[in-house]
Amino acid sequence: MLLRAAICLACLALPAETAPGVCVTNGTARAALFVAEANGAAQVTGTLAPTETLCSGAGTSPGGVVRVFEHADAFEGCSRLVPEGETEILIRYAEFDRCHWSSHDR
Repeated sequence: MLLRAAICLACLALPAETAPGVCVTNGTARAALFVAEANGAAQVTGTLAPTETLCSGAGTSPGGVVRVFEHADAFEGCSRLVPEGETEILIRYAEFDRCHWSSHDR
């Protein structure tokens, strides 16, 4: 799983118009389970340590969703819609879809 995250780190260096799918970065101090899924693409999952990034493949239509869970067995987590080619950063995790994402501050 971490291999996928490492490969996708290279994706972030591409210009926005060629960046694949959607990406999520763990901006917290704790590891958590993340999911990145562009519309019409397979979801990519991985446990990310602080500052690590996970990207989905390119979708069939613009945009997608990123999700975070405290751990693999967690029932509740947070999700956020993300435009294609953008990276959403988790700032603070809170259960029941009350997380603080970087797009809240834009």
